[in-house]
Amino acid sequence: MSESGESQLKHGWSGIAALGLLTITSYGSWMYGFGVLIGPIGEDMGWSTTTLGITFGMAMLLTGIGSFTGGRLLDRFGGPGPFFLQAVAGGGLLLASTWSDQIFTFGLLYSVGAGITGATGFYHVTTAAAARLRPHRPDQAIAVVTLIGAFCSPIYLPLTAWMVTTWNWRTAGRALALLVVGGSLLAAILTTGARSSDSGPSLQPVKAIRKALGRPAIQRMMAAYLTTGVAFTSVLVYQVPILSASGATLALAGTIGGLRGFFQFLGRLGLTGLVERYGSGVLLRLSFFVSSAGIAFLLGKGIAAGLTFALLAGLAMGASTPLQSIYARSHFDERDLGLLMGLQGVSMGLAGALGPVLGGIMRDLSGTWKPTIIMATTAMAVGAWLLKPGKQHPMEKVGC
Repeated sequence: MSESGESQLKHGWSGIAALGLLTITSYGSWMYGFGVLIGPIGEDMGWSTTTLGITFGMAMLLTGIGSFTGGRLLDRFGGPGPFFLQAVAGGGLLLASTWSDQIFTFGLLYSVGAGITGATGFYHVTTAAAARLRPHRPDQAIAVVTLIGAFCSPIYLPLTAWMVTTWNWRTAGRALALLVVGGSLLAAILTTGARSSDSGPSLQPVKAIRKALGRPAIQRMMAAYLTTGVAFTSVLVYQVPILSASGATLALAGTIGGLRGFFQFLGRLGLTGLVERYGSGVLLRLSFFVSSAGIAFLLGKGIAAGLTFALLAGLAMGASTPLQSIYARSHFDERDLGLLMGLQGVSMGLAGALGPVLGGIMRDLSGTWKPTIIMATTAMAVGAWLLKPGKQHPMEKVGC
């Protein structure tokens, strides 16, 4: 291997590690952290679950809307494009929100800051960047990034619960925002080579998006990602309050949530070989079905039900994250990979805007989490059904 090639590989692995860390700080700062903060914020400020759910939903919606921008910045400028924006605007607005005493101001600052963080640092950006840093084994690079990212909930759920218990929700929120800034700055420095290929991104991004959406496989994928995203984000936001309502302490609920994250890590081990053998579509559908079964255990009470939820949902949701990115990547043109992976971000953003709001409304109207759990279980199963097995894409067969 040439000296330049060796240099590229070394740089690629350091960049992969930075992308994994960025994944942890981006998701943990609000998508995981807010699920722990939502109870203490509501109790301290007197804001309803529905109101705070709308704040989270708006953040997810903005993540979806901004996904194309985050991907386009990656295509044109490499990591510095989206990640410097996250450091300044995303982390800055999250930090500013912690000084607000008004729900409108808090909701605006928090949702916009979180939305920018999600649009520039979630998997639709980091997996595309990883694939470019390791062009000879892109699926392996994606798997490694998501493997590192699986440590997000085991770290952030108990850490956030500890910070809230030891300090208060405002101080905890400030610490989470500063971690966003640090993670994004490191990734920006180490991923300059993640821009589009030498030919550069297409000059007509809207045409590229329309062309992709015209394919039946992409249409089915979008429908499945949207439906399962409703389930995923509902559980993600409300898993700690749901477990607490079943009798668990906040610390125990956070620990069970952290265990679910630990099992996410186990669910991602060995996926590259399985994809090469069976194809990502079949495995992704199976992971959705098992996730549905795992979420159903939230209807039970006691530690056993909580641990079963953590095991099944953790393994299956953990596997589904890299599988979604691998499945999507194998259907898109490399030159516009960041832009088109934004389709995945859009589906998750729309789902995230809908799921927590529906879950919060169901909770406030019924006084119980049961309707929210049933909704999430059903949505995950429907998504698995929508992702009908189709003709395997040539790139999946060789595990590119």
